Amino acid sequence: MNDPLSLSREFSTAVHSRAIDSCNDIEELRQVAKTLLRAWQMQAAFTADYGAKLLNIKPR
Repeated sequence: MNDPLSLSREFSTAVHSRAIDSCNDIEELRQVAKTLLRAWQMQAAFTADYGAKLLNIKPR
């Protein structure tokens, strides 16, 4: 899927990217990375569960 992000999502991504780029605190960056990793995995789990429900199959 190579659909472009909406303008509001592109803006949000740019704002947060600049905040990450300007951060010099390694511990803060670690926390941000862990938070993003957790959010990514939660989104993946939700997507898998939702797709399985739509297809009437058992999620993994």
